[in-house]
Amino acid sequence: MISDAPDGAMTPDAPDGAMTPDAPDGAMLSGAPGGSWDGLRVLVLSPVPTWPVTLGNRNRIVQVNRALQRAGARVSLLHYPSDEEWRARLPRRALAEMTAQWEEVFTCPVTRPLHTRPSEGEDHAADDWWDPAIGQMLDWLFKVGRYDALLVNYTWLSKALEHAPAGVLRILDTHDRFSDRRALLAEGGLPPEYFHTTQAQERLALDRADIVWAIKDQEAEFFRTLTARPVRTLLHAEPVQDLPAPAAAGGVLRLGIVGGRNNINATNIRAFVKVADAYLRRTLLPVEIMVAGSVCDLLDGLRLPWLRLIGRVEDMDQLYGQVDAVLAPLAFSTGLKIKVGEALSRGKPLISHAHAFEGYVPTHAFHGCADFEAMMRAIHRLVRDPAALATLAEASLRSVAAAQAGILETLRDAGERAGRLPPSVILSLRFDQARIGALAFDHLLDAARYAGFRAPVVFHLAGDPAAADPAALRLLPSRGRVAVDPRAAPLPDTVAQILFDDTRPRLASLDALLAEPHLVAWFAAMPAAPLAGPVKTRLGTCHLSALALDGGLPDPADLAVLARAFPRFLTMEEWPTRHAAVLMRAARAERACIPLLWRGEDSRLLAALRSGAPGPVALLCEDASAQPILPVLAFLTGPCERNVTLFCPPTAVPPAWPTTGPLAVRAEAVAFAPVEAFFAAATWARHRPAFVLEHGRPEAALPVRELALRAGIAHLRFGDAGAPAVVSTVPAMSFRTGGFVSTALVLSLLHRRDGAVPANTGAAEEYGRDAGWARLWGELGRLTAA
Repeated sequence: MISDAPDGAMTPDAPDGAMTPDAPDGAMLSGAPGGSWDGLRVLVLSPVPTWPVTLGNRNRIVQVNRALQRAGARVSLLHYPSDEEWRARLPRRALAEMTAQWEEVFTCPVTRPLHTRPSEGEDHAADDWWDPAIGQMLDWLFKVGRYDALLVNYTWLSKALEHAPAGVLRILDTHDRFSDRRALLAEGGLPPEYFHTTQAQERLALDRADIVWAIKDQEAEFFRTLTARPVRTLLHAEPVQDLPAPAAAGGVLRLGIVGGRNNINATNIRAFVKVADAYLRRTLLPVEIMVAGSVCDLLDGLRLPWLRLIGRVEDMDQLYGQVDAVLAPLAFSTGLKIKVGEALSRGKPLISHAHAFEGYVPTHAFHGCADFEAMMRAIHRLVRDPAALATLAEASLRSVAAAQAGILETLRDAGERAGRLPPSVILSLRFDQARIGALAFDHLLDAARYAGFRAPVVFHLAGDPAAADPAALRLLPSRGRVAVDPRAAPLPDTVAQILFDDTRPRLASLDALLAEPHLVAWFAAMPAAPLAGPVKTRLGTCHLSALALDGGLPDPADLAVLARAFPRFLTMEEWPTRHAAVLMRAARAERACIPLLWRGEDSRLLAALRSGAPGPVALLCEDASAQPILPVLAFLTGPCERNVTLFCPPTAVPPAWPTTGPLAVRAEAVAFAPVEAFFAAATWARHRPAFVLEHGRPEAALPVRELALRAGIAHLRFGDAGAPAVVSTVPAMSFRTGGFVSTALVLSLLHRRDGAVPANTGAAEEYGRDAGWARLWGELGRLTAA
């Protein structure tokens, strides 16, 4: 019954049960019943295999994982094979058995020497045993999959927690205290072994976690002196199971000790055997003590008539089934004694040194013997009164019940944290807006990527799920969590599989989300109905160009109602507009000049606009029959001999342009298209605009200048009352003109340029280092720090 961390004793493959939360109080936003981890995914990093369960530390990880499964979690195991049997070959049977244990199993390559000496000084730094390959593997897993929590086993792998994206609950299961371990070993006359570090380095490791799990209360209290992170105790217990009574042994009391192959176990057992031998020589008690586990490798030479070393066994119940009681003779060690938990869960009578029982609730005097001599006196009493064995067995069950209660509470606490949405940036859109190539969707993805560097991201989807582009939906789960309006349920199987894979859909109304203290609500579309109830989300925001792409700018009064619901509201636009000014007055909203796209690297529309040979001139307008349009069309289709695509709202009767005279328009050179067609990548599949003209600032085309400049296409806004009286014709990408004369000068320049991009135009600089995005970065920083 000896300390098994780091090299634990042999244990049976733990059966299902134990460490198992049994109350379904951790439901997600949909309100469906389930355990505290119901519908959540947990990625578990383990440096030891979970099959075969021949060591105590393996058993600990198996029991925690199974408890999570029983609480509703889907457990994915990332195994970093640091144990010796994995160093020279691939144990294929173990790999197959592990695959059967968990929902997913990944194996990370080992790319550095294992279990090395300290890199500097006498103690290990926190990351001395870190392998960068683990970080690369985690980065890939979090990119292609979605996990709600990352559970890292052992302090020396804590750097893995830094690879969890924002919003993923980071849990460190310490297993042991590793600071000052070298001094502890020295006090026992042992050289340093395994991993040992300083308090400063252990603090660094603990501070990486959102929750720290200590394996016993004594270590939890110590960890709280190092870190301000929440520290909870997670003991070890197993399913309570009955073992058949051992066969009669002719009046001999048979006792068992279990231990793994490490010097702490061996030193404690030798010290106990020395005390026991002296006591038995004096009393001649009819006692046999059997020692099992790999610790027997270090006990060679112990030859006593009452001592039997049975070594490694396939199933520890072979030992437990033939002994009357179990011993835990440890006077010094670190961590929890996994073997104590195993014996208690089997209802075995247990005689323990007080130190070995640390972490568990003693329910019998024999659970807290002050020294090895006291343990021998307890054995003496059992020899005299064999009926006391039943009382001691009942005490074991009471102790394990107390341990289970604490385990249940710790797992409930973590499950509630993992299931709860952390303070996030909520991006609100409709299903029909999720379309590959749609500029508004590009804006949303860019916003999620940008905000995701600072805070967790949640996409809230409403409307008809069947209207979404499945390819677009696939882009969302890798960029943030997804929540769906309950009115959209039940989701079609294809949509549910894309958004939630094999976990339960998260359903929540927008009102319910905004009633929580989230950081930002970012609207890509106006809500279908006014918000009901109080809004605790700290900042609301929208980009007017994104709303304009969704059928035109909303009524300023409706936008003002939305803005007034928030403590603060920020409107974003490329440059000041009347809508934003009205909103600022009506709702005390703030304004920031920010481009629609942050990078636009994945925009299919930008890719199409940047490729192909120059084609017709693109002219966007509110009214194709407006008087200033006619001379421009005449100049382009006449002297310039250009073809023009006129993007404008549909009209019942097309304009009747002159066919002769100075304002003659070649009607065959003019094609009509709706404004939204300009923002479709398919429009420019074969060619790009020679240059882009804009008249009247059509609401649905607010981002057109930004798109043109990002694509390296010259842009001219003509008929602009605020344009300068004298227009410069130096090489540039963007122009504004008032009257026709200045417009004709610029058109002549663009015609001669024939689509060539002037050098050093500054467009890339304008959008690559935009001050508006810098302001937004500052806003996010203040919100996350508050």
